[in-house]
Amino acid sequence: MLPVSESNHTVRRATLDDLPVLRGLWEMGRLPGFELEKRLTEFQVAVRPDGVISGTMGFRVSGWHALLHSGAFYSTAEEKICQPLLWEHFRILASGQGAARLWMSGPLAPFWKETGFDRAGPVELNRLPPAFGPSAREWHTLALRDDAQIERALEKEFVRLREEGRAGTERMQRQASVWKWLAGLIAVGFFLGAIWLLFEMLSAATRR
Repeated sequence: MLPVSESNHTVRRATLDDLPVLRGLWEMGRLPGFELEKRLTEFQVAVRPDGVISGTMGFRVSGWHALLHSGAFYSTAEEKICQPLLWEHFRILASGQGAARLWMSGPLAPFWKETGFDRAGPVELNRLPPAFGPSAREWHTLALRDDAQIERALEKEFVRLREEGRAGTERMQRQASVWKWLAGLIAVGFFLGAIWLLFEMLSAATRR
């Protein structure tokens, strides 16, 4: 495995201009290119110094889970170079997007086992987001943070949002009461003004 510091490759997000190259990579990897095209924004590409794309892999987030999927490379040698780069990039993405658990499906290359991915058991599979696919597949997972800690944080966030929503509702109710009172006051004012105007008209008619 080539250390990241010894590689001149860079990793960036895929663009529409990369699509022809990605189609070729997906075809080489026997991946469903037509379906993956619709999810182009999920893909990161590893690029050589001369601008040639050596490989690609998808990164999809659902809640605090992230899926690494559809890796495709031009050669085994390029795969060994690109995997550490993609891994470092995905760790940054996971941290930035709040992902606490990573998932991969199917047989794993030795590199991904070395990073800590392990076969998912029944407990982990219960946490698998349905958007990633059926739990009947062969799944591997890696926890970046403790699940219980994340669930407690999510529960606290839910309570906070619920309290904020309740406070917002009460505030709106108070504002509605104030506007209702003002509307009633204005209506009374118009009514009294109409009575005064009618009285003035009757007084003027009587004087004439």
